[in-house]
Amino acid sequence: MLEIEETKVWRIPEKFVLHNSDEEMYWIFDIKEGDHFELNFTSYFILSCFDGKTPLSKVREKLISKYAEVDTQTVSNDLEELVKKMVKEGILESV
Repeated sequence: MLEIEETKVWRIPEKFVLHNSDEEMYWIFDIKEGDHFELNFTSYFILSCFDGKTPLSKVREKLISKYAEVDTQTVSNDLEELVKKMVKEGILESV
């Protein structure tokens, strides 16, 4: 099972590119394999925070601040679920 440490730093591997359109549509493209994944805004926002420098704890703080109307535990659980899924898919890697 993947342990999600607060101090761990994550990034999107170079083979992936995040993209958004003027029509509020969001994707991540695998430029080596030619695959793409459609994202919702929240997933796009979270993935864009993983810059290879910012620890998970700071990404969590940004997310909690952005979604202040949502219960903190729900935000934290959703973040951890997304990180685990993206690591499993190879879209996030630890630095």
